[in-house]
Order: sequence, then C-alpha cells, then structure tokens
Amino acid sequence: MILIDATYVNVGGGIGLLRRLLGALRGRADATVLRDVRVTDLDTTGFRVVDAAPSHWARRRFYRDHASGFSRVLCFGNVPPLRRLAVPTATYFHNLLLCERFPGQSWRERTDLAFKMAYIRHYAANSDWFLVQSANMTTALRNQLPSARIAELPFFALPRAVLRPDSSRRWDQFAYVAEAHPHKNHATLFQAWRLLLARGLRPGLHLTVTSAYPRVLAEIAALRRDGADVTNHGFADPAPIYARCGYQLYPSLVESFGLGLLEAADAGCAVLAADRPYAHAVIEPHLVFDPLSAEAIAEQVERCSGRPGPASVDKVVDRLPDLIAWLADGMPFKEARP
Repeated sequence: MILIDATYVNVGGGIGLLRRLLGALRGRADATVLRDVRVTDLDTTGFRVVDAAPSHWARRRFYRDHASGFSRVLCFGNVPPLRRLAVPTATYFHNLLLCERFPGQSWRERTDLAFKMAYIRHYAANSDWFLVQSANMTTALRNQLPSARIAELPFFALPRAVLRPDSSRRWDQFAYVAEAHPHKNHATLFQAWRLLLARGLRPGLHLTVTSAYPRVLAEIAALRRDGADVTNHGFADPAPIYARCGYQLYPSLVESFGLGLLEAADAGCAVLAADRPYAHAVIEPHLVFDPLSAEAIAEQVERCSGRPGPASVDKVVDRLPDLIAWLADGMPFKEARP
C-alpha cells in the first residue's frame, strides 16, 4: 500500500497536479490518500481516503497510528513526514516562495515563509528524496537543504496533447493565465496597460483572476471604465484563452515552475516573459522584459501587438511516468546534477 500525503494541497496548481497524479496512478497500485479536509472535488475513485485537517498535529497523529502500513510514501505538499519511516519516502517540493524572496514582500510574509522553510528543514532528514520541477528549483532548494538528494520530475496538470495551436488566434490579444497572488505582479501589468492606453493603444488583455482578490478585480473594472480592452475570465479552462491570443504575457516575479509558460508554448503562443531564471529554465521566450518596469512591459507589447510572432519552444519533458514507476514499481530516481 502506497501513501500519498496531500495534507497541505487544496488550491491552485498543486491540486491540479494531484488530480493528474491520481489519475495516472489509478489501477497501477493500491494507495491511501491523506486528503486536506477542505478539498471536496478530488476524484479519489479506487483509493482509500483519510481526511485530515491541514495541521502539524493532525499529520503527527496519522503517522503515529498508521506509519507501519505502507510500502512507499510520497508527501505532495512540500513538507516531509514528521518521523523517519522504514520505507522509501519522497517529498514533492513545488513552492519556490519558500526558498526565495521577491520584491514587494512584506515583513510579515517574509517571516511567515522563513518559519515554514525552517520547519521543513527540521524534518528534511525524514525524506529520502526531494522531487522538484526544474533546474531552477534544484538550485534554490539546494541553497536551503545542501545535503538533500534531489531529482527533477516535472509534470503538468493537463496532458500536453490537450493544448493545440489555433490558426484563428489574434495577434493583438495577450493572455495572462494566473491567479492574482502578489508575486504574479498584476499591479505592474496594469500600469503598463495604462501607459498603452495613454498612447492611444488598446491591445486585448485576457486574465483569470478569481473573487479571492476583490481589490484586483476592482482595478480591472477601473481599467475597463477608462477604455482599456481587458477581459477577466475568472477561473476558466485556459485552452480557449490561449487559442484566441497570439501572445502569452508573463510578468511574474518568481515561479516554482511556470506552468502557464509551458501551456502557452504548447498552444502555439509567442511568449513575452519576465527576464527571470524560471522563464529561461522551461521555455525559449520570444521576448523578455524587466518585470519591475511598466514601461518595459508596455514597450514589448507595443512592439508586438498586431504582428505575428513565432511560437515559443518549451524545454521540459513530462516526467510523470517516472514518478508513477517509483510509486508502483520502486524504480529508482536519477539525482539532479549539483
């Protein structure tokens, strides 16, 4: 019996990855899923499920009572087991914010993330492997956990074949498929759109901001009132958005992986990306810009709008089969280069 410990996975990209992992594992091996009690829409057909509060004490009780019943353990939410187990154990680490600061973080945010990383560091020896999504993540995690064994096993919430290029896309339309977390840098993007509006330019901007960010929604409404061509799709399937947009615009300050970059490249978009290591690790952008400069973003948008661009090329191979092979059959990982 395998354990998938997903205690801290309940929203965003993490839950999408968990859905695909369970779908690929179903029928390959018997597994127990330790599920965050807040998750209600996860297909766990074929698996044993134990619901737990996302807390230290709930996990501690679970491992105290059940640790001896598993052949392999995958902790899927960055945090290793709370005790050393007698079976092979891996931790999927997919939050770069725990390793790196970004401009604009408050003292409270930095303190909270530093505390969480210290907590992970305290229990790191309980995990045989840390699994990450890119070379950029390997470097960042090694700075925090120098003695950890790290393997790079990127995979995607959507199978790559789901996203197909569309010849009807418009080259004056720009997508930014991302929730409005502070590091996603929507504020600077909106400043750039105001600069374009002041120059008499109205390229289309397609966003996916949810009701969790009312202040950002208010800023979108203000841009629309002032004449900007901005459409917010909310929580939506990204494929139709990529299909209609010639360009993906990605001003995020820091990313654990940059899944939106890969999705856009697969869908045939030309990607304008922040000149940050995470972007260069996963794709070859069409153009890059300084994400802290609204003027730099506006300049690249003005340069490209209405002109076809080449589809960006991705650099990442989906390694989910390797993760399933370890879970189901015990196939070994390959350690990432130092």
